[in-house]
Amino acid sequence: MKIPAALLLTCCLAAPALAAPPGQDKDPFAYCAAKGTVDRPSGGFRPNPVPAALLPLIPQAMGLPADAQLPPAGLYWRCMDKAVWVCSVGANLPCAAKADRSERNPGAENWCRDNPNSDFVPAFAAGHETLFDWSCRDGKAVRGKANGEVDRRGYRRDIWYRVERP
Repeated sequence: MKIPAALLLTCCLAAPALAAPPGQDKDPFAYCAAKGTVDRPSGGFRPNPVPAALLPLIPQAMGLPADAQLPPAGLYWRCMDKAVWVCSVGANLPCAAKADRSERNPGAENWCRDNPNSDFVPAFAAGHETLFDWSCRDGKAVRGKANGEVDRRGYRRDIWYRVERP
């Protein structure tokens, strides 16, 4: 008996994204304590529903007022060193990506061809993941100073916040 391809894709590819690993949805603190470090607790960053237990704790972790409205669809979470960490996408923050520490930047190179002596390369050209400021000199991209730090997993330290157990 042949299984229709659509049915195979539905059952075998969609199911893992829908099922959260045991325990993470009820007690993400216990999940992270047991797992240690997991960059993508749901098996991938999309979908990566933030456990309901974390939602009321996130504003305080981020230094925001307790009544701050953070859209759940823009929140990410992960485990690092047995602790829970969260990130809110906000103004194009690259929560889903590790910081780009490359010495070359194709987006900056393209920008510099059109703007050969630009004092800066905008993020839309260099990419929001880059950890460096970029400029142009005689049509060449020049990597400047780092504009942030990374944690031991390679994510930007300035956009990820540790959530304390209540």
